Amino acid sequence: MAAQSNNKSAKTTKAPAPAAKSVPAAVKASPANQPAKAKASYEPTQEEIQTRAFEIYLSEGCKEGNDLEYWLRAEKELRR
Repeated sequence: MAAQSNNKSAKTTKAPAPAAKSVPAAVKASPANQPAKAKASYEPTQEEIQTRAFEIYLSEGCKEGNDLEYWLRAEKELRR
């Protein structure tokens, strides 16, 4: 049997790591570079929703039958 040669004469070299770039502190601390924080959602009270829904009702010309629409719209507006 012929002996197999494990000749590892070829050396592998690693490429030098790129130099780290300096980032100014003002850039690191800018709000655009910060992770997004979860906004606390505001939960309006029933009275606040009722008041705003009534204001919407009046602004829409006191149209009857849209009370749920006005209520949901008031909730949405107040939660913003």
